[in-house]
Amino acid sequence: MRALEYACLVVACAGLVACGGSPKQEGAPGSSCQPGRCLEDISAVIQPHRAAARACYDAKPGLAAGTIIMNFEIDPAGVVTEASQSMKDGQLEDVEVVECIGKVLEGLTFAPSTDGKTTRAYHAFEFGRKGPRAQ
Repeated sequence: MRALEYACLVVACAGLVACGGSPKQEGAPGSSCQPGRCLEDISAVIQPHRAAARACYDAKPGLAAGTIIMNFEIDPAGVVTEASQSMKDGQLEDVEVVECIGKVLEGLTFAPSTDGKTTRAYHAFEFGRKGPRAQ
């Protein structure tokens, strides 16, 4: 059985926020966080690609505002090997947008695992329609 680490990230319009309690970070006693695999590290890799994920959503102008939560796995070499939508109630459900965001995630490279571990993470993409605000 392979060892797994877990990370939770949320993208909001104002920026990225870590969630899921108080994750142990690198250097903390008993920490399972590896250099390049901590929440801040994963966030730093995803941040520059938010526009690409937004382009996936913008390609569907009729799609309502909402959230798409993507699960993904980072292999020991740092390659995203699997990205899929986390099926939770209330999410936007559009196969083409989900596949597009999956391709964005699968194109990312993270730091290799120093222990040869796979990291499982999820990232919530929050989308709102651009334009004048309703009064």
